[in-house]
Amino acid sequence: MRNVLLIIRREFLERVRTRSFVLSTVLFPVFIAALMILPSIMQTGGGKRTLVLVDQSPAGIGHAVAQALQAPRQEKNAIRYTIQRVEGALEPQRARLNARVEAKEIDGYVWIGPDVLASNQVQYRARDVTRVQVVQDLEQAVTGAVRQERLRGQGLTAAEVAQLVRNVDVKAARITGEGEEGGNIFATLITAYVIGIMFMQLIMLYGQNAMRSVLEEKNNRIVEVIVSSVHATQLMAGKVLGLAAVALLQVGIWVGFSALFTSQGERLGMSAGALRAAQLGPAVWATILVFFVLGFVLYAAMYAAAGSTVASEQEAQQLAVPLMLPLIVPLVFIMPVLTDPLGSTARTLSLIPFTAPVVMPMRAVATEIPPLEIALSIALLLAGVLAVLWVAGKIYRVGILSTGKKPSLRELGRWLRAA
Repeated sequence: MRNVLLIIRREFLERVRTRSFVLSTVLFPVFIAALMILPSIMQTGGGKRTLVLVDQSPAGIGHAVAQALQAPRQEKNAIRYTIQRVEGALEPQRARLNARVEAKEIDGYVWIGPDVLASNQVQYRARDVTRVQVVQDLEQAVTGAVRQERLRGQGLTAAEVAQLVRNVDVKAARITGEGEEGGNIFATLITAYVIGIMFMQLIMLYGQNAMRSVLEEKNNRIVEVIVSSVHATQLMAGKVLGLAAVALLQVGIWVGFSALFTSQGERLGMSAGALRAAQLGPAVWATILVFFVLGFVLYAAMYAAAGSTVASEQEAQQLAVPLMLPLIVPLVFIMPVLTDPLGSTARTLSLIPFTAPVVMPMRAVATEIPPLEIALSIALLLAGVLAVLWVAGKIYRVGILSTGKKPSLRELGRWLRAA
């Protein structure tokens, strides 16, 4: 046991002291925070727009459109419009209006034709028609004015129709053992998705680090010196657990940063639903921790064993691809898992040891999983970890001292029988 602890300490300190670890630990949360904050800071919404309204519409529609566009708006990035109404047909005025747009006297013009009630169309011309917010504001204003005119013809007022066609607001709340928990559905799905992707990336990253570390020690013949005083199984166990400690430290720092970030979420403009979705309960954190540790050990052992069977970086990269495939499976079924976390697809993937480390944490974030189901998944995952460690240990014991070409499947079978 003492030898294993020494190897764990060596692997841990060797990686924690590297510049790449410090940079990745600091830059990743900064990058995520920037993705969440910068869009709102750099958003180019708002500003002023001067539009000419060429009005050939039935009485009252053009006036209602102008009023709707110029009405004060409460939104932070709302555009303020100045509307110049002119009457008459468009064609006699088109050249002059185009010239005014080119000269930047106005930003654009809108033509509402006499058949707008039947055609349901208006024309908009401007220097920049890709400004989606302007088009949406125009659609909303014209739609409201045309609808009001149609309803007036049917003997209904706008207020009466608004009452009839108003939308139903669904207030979603998850029921847990602690009662009802309100939140934002979209934010909850995003949180589950981010955790799943982060798990997959960390397992891949540190697993490949284990493979490269084994390959480097093997090529430099350092491993021959090490195994003279330490059993090969102890060496692999120390290497895997040392990498697990590094990964846990990095994740712990990120979690602490996330907690700090969400505590200031209201100042940064995050919605209350998004903040609740990011605040996970103790049971969820415990589930995430257990599946991360077990999943990490499972894949790190596989990568370490694979690294002991190759003799070059190129062979290692080729061998890493099939080891990644089980981790990619949850991405293929990401929508069934997130949108129906209690469905058969999500349950099945949670019981497979090679996909459970990614799928079960996503499900735990999205909804409350029955404790028996979590216990069964942990038991199957633990059995898978022990089986993989047993096989990987046998391959590792022979592989780290082998040289020459990459072994075939038949040779690997002989290694397992001989070890």
